[in-house]
Amino acid sequence: MPAWSPILIQKIEIHALGFVLRKLQLNRHRDTEVSTHRHGYTQLILFLTGEGYQTVNRRRHHARPGDLFIIPADTPHGFAALQSSRPVCLVLDYEVKDSPRLRALHRRLPPETLNELHALLAQVPPKGRLTLAEYAPILAVVARLLGHGPAAPTPPMPSPQLYDRVRPLLGADTALGDVARQTGYHPDHLTRRLKRETGLGLRAIRNRLRLESAQRALRGEATIAEASARAGFDDPNYFARWFRRQTGQSPSAFRQKS
Repeated sequence: MPAWSPILIQKIEIHALGFVLRKLQLNRHRDTEVSTHRHGYTQLILFLTGEGYQTVNRRRHHARPGDLFIIPADTPHGFAALQSSRPVCLVLDYEVKDSPRLRALHRRLPPETLNELHALLAQVPPKGRLTLAEYAPILAVVARLLGHGPAAPTPPMPSPQLYDRVRPLLGADTALGDVARQTGYHPDHLTRRLKRETGLGLRAIRNRLRLESAQRALRGEATIAEASARAGFDDPNYFARWFRRQTGQSPSAFRQKS
């Protein structure tokens, strides 16, 4: 039995300029330890929730949400959980053809980038055949994870003219159809325009703004019900389920860690 439970798995093959993406997967660790092993391809592991110790080439790293590891082909690596933690990790299997041998890399993503990745992953179907539109969030995830060197800061979401017009209209409880009408677009057309300009559609942008509002409230002294209201949700129970889908953890767990 595998040492992890797949939450999302897309076995796809995307080729671009010598880059080949083989698989995108979300794994929840089932066992407390994954013995040392290696692969014939490069693997990226990003910790989304939970804690543990990631070993790469016999070097042990304390891994927490936001820790990203790039493990070149044939590099030994393993994992050990911290206490009873069952981390959720994003895993990309890929190859880079005709490139010098990669070195193992460990870096930490800022919270805003991690939030953006959560929002993008929420748009990817857990399994099944992808439509052309559903490739967009996968490509955006790859670009955000592999598009920057180890020392490069992750830039904020771009602010083109259309996004600048839309953002002030996106109140926590504003209907998306009303936002589209105020900007003079059909909702589908507006979403396509925003995706071209920012990589995110109208609903995804609102989810991101709602999530940021909820997280700011939870980092303060707000109750979960108050954070729910600030994010535009009338039902705290529904808000808790939505928050878990966006971040992989409950609002109470996020508040404790923050």
